[in-house]
Amino acid sequence: MKSYENIYTPLLKAFLSFPLLLLLFMLQGCEKFEYSPYEVRLSKDEQGLNQRNIERILSLNLSPADTLRFVLTADTQGFYEDNEALVKELNKRGDINFVLLGGDITDFGLLKEFRWVHESFDKLKVPYVAVIGNHDATGNGKQVFKAMYGEYDFSFTVAKRKFIFLNTNYLEFGKQAPDLDWLDSAFGDPSTYDHVFVVSHIPPASPEFGEENAVRYGEILRRRKASLSIHGHTHNFKYYKMQEEGVYHLDVATTNKREYIVMSVFGKHVDFERVKF
Repeated sequence: MKSYENIYTPLLKAFLSFPLLLLLFMLQGCEKFEYSPYEVRLSKDEQGLNQRNIERILSLNLSPADTLRFVLTADTQGFYEDNEALVKELNKRGDINFVLLGGDITDFGLLKEFRWVHESFDKLKVPYVAVIGNHDATGNGKQVFKAMYGEYDFSFTVAKRKFIFLNTNYLEFGKQAPDLDWLDSAFGDPSTYDHVFVVSHIPPASPEFGEENAVRYGEILRRRKASLSIHGHTHNFKYYKMQEEGVYHLDVATTNKREYIVMSVFGKHVDFERVKF
């Protein structure tokens, strides 16, 4: 009579070892797995992008006598083919110093979305700097943006042209944004620059800016003699003033509209061109 143990023992051992083999395989390849869509796990090359790109801009060693030329675009959220097309278009030009991305990099604030857009914009021959949008602040997008790009409010000056980036996502930041005290102080000493550009996502004309903030924002820009207030969010081009004596505002279209703005700053003059591609 055959022993059942002798017949089934090899099969039983094989069956019991299968989950163990699978577990070992997963552990060996753990770096290839995403534990959660809400995790923030970046490579060294994906961290601190704004500061690194600002350093690249400053290394151009431009002088106030040089024409500064930069591109404005916004709302890359989900328009991956259009983003790639924009990058290819801009790389054909040889007259641009850098690109400013006016927020809503993503739809849902997911790391994958941030990464997909950066993979496109990282192919630019020139540096790019981004401000946070309201969609970027959903989910754990605030943490991802801060890890990948850096602070929400920041500034830099190149060749006596100052750029101030302001978080204006009022609702997503519990009505604590925009920080207008910080904005006022960020202008600093006006004798150190010829122009100042304020870049944010939500424009003050939107209720999402916070109605109680719009009047003071306009007053600060007017008193500080800002050259231009630049925004995304509306998905359409618009150039306007909110008050007769106020500063001009420029809303930038989404990348899927297949257009971008080229700003040219020379001496005391500021000009822009709306480019279709």
